[in-house]
Amino acid sequence: MHNSVFSFPSINPKALDAKVIIFKKKRRKNYRRTKGHRQELTRLRITDIEGIEKPEKVEKPDKVEKPGRVAVTA
Repeated sequence: MHNSVFSFPSINPKALDAKVIIFKKKRRKNYRRTKGHRQELTRLRITDIEGIEKPEKVEKPDKVEKPGRVAVTA
């Protein structure tokens, strides 16, 4: 049995990754060079997935309040 699953992405272009700094140095030679770049990325947002059953939403129990801390005076 073969189940087919399809995803439907939307493309968000022109995203940039974190800046990468390249620093070159030769000690005792006063040689320092700095370069950097930001890699271009393509972000995909999955809008829908077909072929699998969606899980039922489970209701979370109400939060139980914890007693606060009390300052002790001596």
